[in-house]
Amino acid sequence: MKKNLPLFLFALMLMMSACAPQITATPMPLPAVTEEPQMPATEAPAEKTYTNGAFGFGFQFPSTWFGPEEYISDQELRVEIGSDRVYPYGTSPEERIYELKNSYNVVIQYSQNNQNQYWTDTYQALLAMQDGESLSGDRGLVIRVGQLSLGDFEGVEYISTLSDTAQTEPVYARQVILYNTQTNDLLSIMGQPINVEIGDGANWRDVYRAIDEANLAVFHQIVNSIRWSY
Repeated sequence: MKKNLPLFLFALMLMMSACAPQITATPMPLPAVTEEPQMPATEAPAEKTYTNGAFGFGFQFPSTWFGPEEYISDQELRVEIGSDRVYPYGTSPEERIYELKNSYNVVIQYSQNNQNQYWTDTYQALLAMQDGESLSGDRGLVIRVGQLSLGDFEGVEYISTLSDTAQTEPVYARQVILYNTQTNDLLSIMGQPINVEIGDGANWRDVYRAIDEANLAVFHQIVNSIRWSY
């Protein structure tokens, strides 16, 4: 079932631009394609560890990945890692040079005592959806994958991409948004294909989806490794 996509979800897709329980959500596939590109599965173990004592926050990521690039503003922490080089926050797209085709990066944002109503509205809209349900508009499409828990945080995993009628640059991201309702802390994780190579006659959405699915195990591995120390 489709509904009109709220304006705040358009912005969401185009931006970004104790043991925690494991994620149990089952990804819901997009419509089947006749010839889906085959991407090598990436199941590298999470061996590097990132920690930030000021935020009491940390996670693990594959030892072969680049980063982390860290950015802190007041009560907000942003960390980016990737299978190809990552750049400091604010680096323009023109200055970013990637050598690995069909790479993948993950951005983790942690906001303590979140006061941004935009994120709260986004979270509530996703909670109201059913697994596999989509919200769509002229430019954006959001597909809910499933609800999940991580420590004291509850949230939703979903896919954000362009609608069939959109005529802009490709956008395809797997995202998780989690809230700790006791502390009002918010955590968002976004995984996104980078430097994508689309062959002649290939459908861009199929290619992006294949890269995302090839990195799905690593994405969940990173999310499941997140720890807090209050």
